[in-house]
Amino acid sequence: MFAALPSGFPALDAAVEALGRFSIAAPPALDPIGLRMRKLYAAARADGYQHLGRGALRRLPYALWVEGEPPLSSTDPELIRAYWDQHLPEAVRDARAAKRWLVPLFYVYCHTFRKPDTDFQDFAHRIRLALTAASGPAAERFSRLHAEQRWFSPNEVGIYLGKTIAQGPGQVRDVLATLELWPGFVEEPICSEAFAGALRAPNDVLSQERVIERMKSWARADSGPKSAPMLRYGEHRVALADGLVKPWLQQKPADGIRHGLASFLIKHYGDPRMLTEVHAGHRWQGVAPATIATVRRWLVGDTLQGFMRLLQLTADEIWRHRERFWMAYYDHGAIEEAWLALGSQAAWHAQRAFSKADWAQYGALVSGATSDQSVLFLRIGQMIFMEWSHNGALRACAYTDADVPAMYLPEYRGEELRNVESYDFHNGQNQRPQLMHMNSEGGTWQRKARDFIAQHTGVRLSDKAIIG
Repeated sequence: MFAALPSGFPALDAAVEALGRFSIAAPPALDPIGLRMRKLYAAARADGYQHLGRGALRRLPYALWVEGEPPLSSTDPELIRAYWDQHLPEAVRDARAAKRWLVPLFYVYCHTFRKPDTDFQDFAHRIRLALTAASGPAAERFSRLHAEQRWFSPNEVGIYLGKTIAQGPGQVRDVLATLELWPGFVEEPICSEAFAGALRAPNDVLSQERVIERMKSWARADSGPKSAPMLRYGEHRVALADGLVKPWLQQKPADGIRHGLASFLIKHYGDPRMLTEVHAGHRWQGVAPATIATVRRWLVGDTLQGFMRLLQLTADEIWRHRERFWMAYYDHGAIEEAWLALGSQAAWHAQRAFSKADWAQYGALVSGATSDQSVLFLRIGQMIFMEWSHNGALRACAYTDADVPAMYLPEYRGEELRNVESYDFHNGQNQRPQLMHMNSEGGTWQRKARDFIAQHTGVRLSDKAIIG
């Protein structure tokens, strides 16, 4: 019954032999082995598999699920039944044989992991049963993995292994080495399940800086163009964005964490400020609206600080007063969106100062302004504010006004922005409704703007907050 198996599996044999007490070697390509096994089984059906060798029986797991082929359970059910009920239980009682029989089960379990599948759940159950009767170093190693990580329980391994990888010391591959796994294990489907499990950790875990950095490094694919970095587990794109931002929906992250998360998300998902109804296939699709809104709020602070830095670089005389005023509203959480339009000289300064910052996108102020001028667009509630630099006025209009300039456009014309009719900052006491920045030291324009904002948005700040 046990004729010699044809030669031709040196890589597989070497991988199996390399399994020892301390490490599990990387598996060879499994589908080609599975296809060869299926040919052997098809030829052996006629005599009831009587002449299959032990090697062919030992490699049966590789043939269970092969891409493009029906499950082995539908073509050779009797062979599978004999494998589980007779051949495997007999083999694993011997310590030397157990290693060679258990390794294929382990490789196939990791490589074809599919938690919702009933057949796969049964496969995992049968591995657990086999381990209870097995002996030797390999059996002890796999049993320990199951005891510590719930490895062969498909519904639990994601949470346990995810916690171990996300919170373990060192880098991802250091944790895999501690688990005595091969570096390429990060590409296996079971590791994808662990990644999803790690993202289901509570907020007090996901808010830790070292866990955030671990999840970001774990998520990055090892290859791909720098201009369009890839995520390792595209199937978890939505869960990754939501999981990274979830701890910060109700609280502010530290600046370092905020910058790091915003940079990572913009690189891998794009700038969320650019989303419109026509972007049906954007990478933010499916991500929770609260997540997108939070990331957009993070970018408000960077945009505001960038504007103030440009005012300083382009010699705007009252930039410190503008900074105090608008940052007070940002710190209060009132500013929901921010965008810049820059003249050519201001854009030159921006390129030099912010070229490596992932948030630093802006529109061009192509006419109707001096080259060093810039315009800051802000949304507070249902009001849009246009703050001009260099003796320019502050204008305000309702978000729903038909002629309100859209945010996030690539180009703006100064004359068109000035032609937008502003709400009146002066209660009819001034010929022009817009607000000039008069008497910054005394707080004149700041108080008028503060009172206007309170009247139209309900946001109220003190003199101390806006003037100091």
